[in-house]
Amino acid sequence: MNQNDHIEEQLLLQYLLGKADPVDQRKIGEWLNKSEANRKKLERLEVLWLETGKLVPPPVAVDTAAAWKRFDKRIEALDDTASGNGGRILRMRTLSWVAGIAAVLMLALGFWWFGLFSPEEEFKVFASMEEVVTDTLPDGSVVTLNRNSSLVYPGQFTSGKREVTLLGEAFFQVTPDPANPFVVQAGKAGIRVTGTSFDVKAYPDEGVEVTVSTGEVKLFRIHQQTGDSASVTLTAGMKGALAVDSEQPAVDPEQGPDDLFWMNGTLEFRQIQLSEVVEILSKNYHVAIQLSGEGISSCRLTASFTGEPIELILQVISDTFGMTLDTSNGIYRLSGNGCGETIN
Repeated sequence: MNQNDHIEEQLLLQYLLGKADPVDQRKIGEWLNKSEANRKKLERLEVLWLETGKLVPPPVAVDTAAAWKRFDKRIEALDDTASGNGGRILRMRTLSWVAGIAAVLMLALGFWWFGLFSPEEEFKVFASMEEVVTDTLPDGSVVTLNRNSSLVYPGQFTSGKREVTLLGEAFFQVTPDPANPFVVQAGKAGIRVTGTSFDVKAYPDEGVEVTVSTGEVKLFRIHQQTGDSASVTLTAGMKGALAVDSEQPAVDPEQGPDDLFWMNGTLEFRQIQLSEVVEILSKNYHVAIQLSGEGISSCRLTASFTGEPIELILQVISDTFGMTLDTSNGIYRLSGNGCGETIN
């Protein structure tokens, strides 16, 4: 690297910690704008410091939403700093995704601080952008990530523990190993299993939801100040949640009809009112559907669909209740009188 491109790492550390003064911020902005190599160096240093615990003080009480906003704010500030130099700095097209990974790494650092990860461990990041992706963890467990999601895990699971950190949504098929429990850290919640399949949804500011397909799952919360814990046990077909403003996980005895639609295109309607069915179909297929006729919104549907196109699903509903299906101007309309014969 050219001597003119040299910059003290201590100065970069002050910047990463948000402690650089305006003069140093401009100096860093000019340095970053000189080359792609300089920008990559800063990115590598940030990941290194986050992974090895070199950020001081360690972020014990991890706030992923705040981390996301700080990351974005810092890059915006650099954009402004460099605006007079003919270029935008670190403005990535996938900024929200990159910021999400940074937040996950901060979660991993919180995991390390509580003794779940050791500083010597190698971390890996498994992330998705616009597509659903699947990968296998070191223990053979299979993870499917929803769009815009990230998972941090050690390069190798050590004896007695299998811990990962999630931001977003993922479906886990965990390799059974009772002697080495599998733990997912998701926001302020933890999910502990020994070998089962389940879905975890943990986006910033949305709380945490766990949907169990097979086996048994424990959803827990440890209060960072008092050390008190609260947990619920979930079995196949059950759903649990930890709200953003709650310290106590709650149990929902039934899963939602479309909880796993993002992964396998499955819809499971069990005596669901047609008004709710239409809402679910509209959300997942991104179409407009209208109901016309007295009382038909209260008709209850019991049916399963996997991967069928919306036209076929609506035709099945129409035939089931003796309704008429019309399509015009991109809007689907179901019309009829009463509910006819329901599927049981």
